Amino acid sequence: MRRASFIGVAVTAAASLGVSGIAPAAGKPRHKRSFTAVLAGAQVSTNGNRFETVYRVIRSPDGGGAAVQDGVLLGSTYPATSNDTMRLFYADGVQRVSDTLTRAAPHTDGIGEISGKGTCTTGSGLHKGETCTYTITGTYDLNTGVTKLRFAGTFTR
Repeated sequence: MRRASFIGVAVTAAASLGVSGIAPAAGKPRHKRSFTAVLAGAQVSTNGNRFETVYRVIRSPDGGGAAVQDGVLLGSTYPATSNDTMRLFYADGVQRVSDTLTRAAPHTDGIGEISGKGTCTTGSGLHKGETCTYTITGTYDLNTGVTKLRFAGTFTR
């Protein structure tokens, strides 16, 4: 009897603390929100039609961070389209995305526009199970090698 009442108290205490191994946990509701993110970076390597760019995440819903973009150009003339994957590193986890970008021909000053779209593919930490879609606008500078991107879209987590 004494043992049964101790187990009952332990289960009740664990349930009130939300210990999921003993008591069933209620599913967290998912929320859809709009977001913008601003990135600035530079291309660090190229090999044929493949490229790698590193970015500083200046502003996002997750604060600042860093990103690495691995991509492949699909043609050799402007407008130049590319497919890429990007890993964005934040304090609350890693977000992985897949993008399609189009680079317009540069102006006489060497600066050209970038447009595109992307989706979240997977992640870790807070980004595990996250879904998102977004559009991309930005610029690239042939003289300095600097690329600036702005993502605007919605995410669900």
